[in-house]
Amino acid sequence: MTATVLPEDAEDKTVTFTSSDPTIATVTPKQGNVVGKAAGTTTITGTTANGLTVTCEVTVTSA
Repeated sequence: MTATVLPEDAEDKTVTFTSSDPTIATVTPKQGNVVGKAAGTTTITGTTANGLTVTCEVTVTSA
């Protein structure tokens, strides 16, 4: 996942990613790389340094 923090001159553009259900999919906290673990749906949340959040629903299917 890629986050864009605005405005472009923001002092701290740090975003930390989390998964609501790491048994379905994990996400690396800083890079936002998502890895499916089991079939199902989870929510990935990105949180900025000042507490703003954005979410993305991720569905993992079996091969």
